[in-house]
Amino acid sequence: MTDVPLTGIKNARDIGGLRTESGAVVQPLRLLRTARLNRPTEADRAWLASIGLRTVIDLRQPFEIAAWPDDLGDLPVERVNVAPTLDSSGDGTFFDLYLLWLDRSGDAFAAAVKALARPGALPALVHCTAGKDRTGVLVAMVLDLLGVGDKAIVADYLISNENLSTDPGDIIFEHPISEELISGSLAHVRERFGSVAGYLTAHGVTDEEIAALRDGLLGG
Repeated sequence: MTDVPLTGIKNARDIGGLRTESGAVVQPLRLLRTARLNRPTEADRAWLASIGLRTVIDLRQPFEIAAWPDDLGDLPVERVNVAPTLDSSGDGTFFDLYLLWLDRSGDAFAAAVKALARPGALPALVHCTAGKDRTGVLVAMVLDLLGVGDKAIVADYLISNENLSTDPGDIIFEHPISEELISGSLAHVRERFGSVAGYLTAHGVTDEEIAALRDGLLGG
């Protein structure tokens, strides 16, 4: 993967360099994933400008945005806020929360994918608060659409544990993630919809948009 030299933005990485099961490679610096963007340094902003960042997908709820607003200065990016629900009973497991997102927030994930597939949307950055759960689910679905295998999807997902345990910054790291969370989420989607593509198309993503996203992230 390409180095992402961001110091004020935690849990940051590029999905570029991952290889699909057919042998294609995700192009570098087309899609970044991070934690919240409330404390970027001037160097962070300069680097994001240097790669031509065009779109920021924010998966947070309004109360999170109010508490930790993005601070990208005058970077000319399109900001897209699509928030999976956090309205749970509070007595379930963390995996139950993932399933709640998948079952009740398909429109939010679909809107994020549609935004990434728009002409001129890339390079893009997707984030939530810690950049591990909601971001992890969305990125896992994008990687599946590209044809990246589950082993590589899980490996990318689990990097958040190392990033946040060794350098959390102002992120409170209370809930380490596990392979079962993301593999179980993908299994849930496949059981109900046949595939991640089936899940997204059921929530309004077109075949043309999926093709555009694949071309944008895999094309030379």
